[in-house]
Amino acid sequence: MVHTMSHTEVLQCSADDIWGACKHADDILPHLMPDFFTKSVFLQGHGEPGSIRIVKLGPAAPHAAEVKERMDTFDDATKTLGYTVLEGDRRYSSFSAQMKFVPAGKTTEAIWTATYEPVGDMGPPEHIKQIVVLVFKTLERAVLSRKTLSHTETLDASPDAIWEACKHADELLPKAMPEFFTSSTFLQGHGEPGSIRVVKMGPAIPHAGEVTERMDLFDEASKTLGYTVLQGDSRYHYFSATMKFAPGAAAAGTTDATWTATYVPVGDMGPPEHIKQIAILVFKALAGVAKANPTVA
Repeated sequence: MVHTMSHTEVLQCSADDIWGACKHADDILPHLMPDFFTKSVFLQGHGEPGSIRIVKLGPAAPHAAEVKERMDTFDDATKTLGYTVLEGDRRYSSFSAQMKFVPAGKTTEAIWTATYEPVGDMGPPEHIKQIVVLVFKTLERAVLSRKTLSHTETLDASPDAIWEACKHADELLPKAMPEFFTSSTFLQGHGEPGSIRVVKMGPAIPHAGEVTERMDLFDEASKTLGYTVLQGDSRYHYFSATMKFAPGAAAAGTTDATWTATYVPVGDMGPPEHIKQIAILVFKALAGVAKANPTVA
């Protein structure tokens, strides 16, 4: 017989922030909950519905060494994710769960609902519920400990021209900055939100051979793009950034380009000043292309 179990935890941060942390959970949890999770590896996809992942469990979860899961839902609009256990937990003949994050003023109601069919006289998954509560509180802790770094650079080209160059950045930057970027290849999509790309780094960035990123935002109206690092930079539990291009305050025809990073450092790792400097070089490269050819095609 199929049963349902639910639990709601109130978290002291916004739903947008906790949802953002969820996008980094495969990196955050092994760092902050190593007794329960040691590693999460995608066999198929990168977290979108239909993705298949292996979650390797720690000593505090002795019922299985690893669990194979399928992502069923990952919806930004409703801040909902859902998954089904395919292999690894023999206590239930079927098990699926959903996490939903509902805004409640300055707090968030994190709602976990499990649908399961126990084997034999196995009772409700209270042990799993307790782990989920720890997951919620760990993600909350990551949000509350996150840091930001921002920089604005004035560029000698119009926002429209620079934004047009941004649409071609994956082709332009390896040519303009080969010491930093050698190639950028989309594994999924073509640059729209939800797209996944692999950026292969040049010799000026020795800490990472390549970085896998998800595009979170590419908004024409506000001329803003945003991305999240999924794999490739072990210096941060999670790292995301936005770039926004607004009319320059100093003079007509210029652009105030603002880069903002949100990150949780590993250990005593400091602010990503090195990444900020690369972002400034990217801004200048885009401005150079935009000024030389305002109608990049």
